[in-house]
Amino acid sequence: MTEFRDLVGDDLSPEERAELERVDGLLRSVPAPPAEVPRSLTEAVAAIGAQGRFWTPRRIALVAAVAAVLAAVSFGVGRWSGLGAPEFARAVPLQPTAEAREARAVIKMGGRDEESGNWTLELEVSGLPKLRAGDYYVLWLAKDGEYAATCGGFNVGPDETTVRMTVSYRLSDYDAWVISRHGDDTPWLLSAEI
Repeated sequence: MTEFRDLVGDDLSPEERAELERVDGLLRSVPAPPAEVPRSLTEAVAAIGAQGRFWTPRRIALVAAVAAVLAAVSFGVGRWSGLGAPEFARAVPLQPTAEAREARAVIKMGGRDEESGNWTLELEVSGLPKLRAGDYYVLWLAKDGEYAATCGGFNVGPDETTVRMTVSYRLSDYDAWVISRHGDDTPWLLSAEI
């Protein structure tokens, strides 16, 4: 066994030596660890991770399956019952101008809400190029070849884009639907008579 003096040397003050001897005595009084870890301790540690695991792979799969079934049932009920889908009384196809020969659009018109006075519109448009950031297209009402009232702005994606809008205008005050890029002086891209 190593002597205390061999560990610390002779260059300590009497107070430091006394404190270190006291600590050394305490450390030497602690019994040595067992040569082998008791089996009961090993089993107890191993059981910590296994107990109480609620989200097993089997339960996760079951929850995912139930969620998929509920989503499918909800979609089916909504789809076949027509809940949430507006009813459209009329569809107005817009004709492309020379400025947008490949463009196509249809305005589906719902009935007028007597309480609010608004018309529900659904615009389906394709073939218009995607615009740079900050620019957008506008659906207008026109009168005598001039822009008269805006129905709303929109951007397009790579395929068909569907936009829902509401307008409160009396349609009899106008004679055409018009789509153009944002700006009063831009040419008409698509149009249709009201």
